[in-house]
Order: sequence, then structure tokens, then C-alpha cells
Amino acid sequence: MLFRSMRRESPIPENRVSATVESQFGGLGLWQAALRARADAFSGLAPGSRIGLVEEAAVGSGLEPGSRMMIWKATEAGIEVQYGSFPGFEHTDVDILIAADAAALASLRQALEGDVLAQMRKLIRAGELLFFARKTRRDLEDAGYDELLDQLGFAFLGACR
Repeated sequence: MLFRSMRRESPIPENRVSATVESQFGGLGLWQAALRARADAFSGLAPGSRIGLVEEAAVGSGLEPGSRMMIWKATEAGIEVQYGSFPGFEHTDVDILIAADAAALASLRQALEGDVLAQMRKLIRAGELLFFARKTRRDLEDAGYDELLDQLGFAFLGACR
């Protein structure tokens, strides 16, 4: 709310907002390349499946309405990476929401030229990334998340079908 009112009162150029978001998450091109390098993990996702990456502080604070998130969207051509607004936990339209603190985001940015999914797996196991399934297990299975979640270390989807 504060961000929106500040923006109305003293407009911030969109390129400055983008620069701030890119410094937080890393460049879209780097993420796009990193996720395409691991296309196997996303190949089973149904078009329209969406994963959000947001700063942890935005999930449980009053910062929600003005916060930004990175969205990974499955398309026929593969994963597309884009920035979007984080409307708050209850109103986000992603299937999976991943929340990261500043240190975890920095670790992910450093891993972009390597295997970012392997780094995510390490951070999830260490409790440094919060993972929220916004759909039921059955809905995630139907949307083809099995392989991706298995690679991130969530084996509960595989054997329990």
C-alpha cells in the first residue's frame, strides 16, 4: 500500500523498479537460461502451470500489496520467466509459492550459471527456502509437477500415488 501511494505521489520510473527487482532476484535472462538448462525438470508441466518466487518478508508482512515476485510459467515452448506483482499469500495465482530471505536469494543468484535447481534443493533441505503448495497433491500431480518436485527433494509425490 505504501509503495503504491508513494508511486502516485512521486512516480518512480519503471526502469528503476525493474533494476531494484533484478538486484533482488537476478536478471530474467539468467533465470530463463538456467531453467531452460534444466528443461527436463519442467517438461511434464501442463501449460499454464505457475511457480512464484517471492521475498520471504512479503509473505507475512504488510508489504504484500507492493511486493514483486518472479513467476515461472509453463508454456508449450517451455518455461517463461517474468516479474509480476505479489498480491498477497491468499490472492496469488501460482500453484507453488517459494519464499526466500535475502541470503537465500543471493545464493540462488550465484547458482544461476550452474545448477539452480540443485541449489534450491539444498536450500529447501536446510530450511532456508519456504515452500508452499497452493494446490492439492492430486492437482499438482495432474499438472505434471512430479518430476520437478522429485528433483527438489519432495519424494512424497512419487511413491504414494
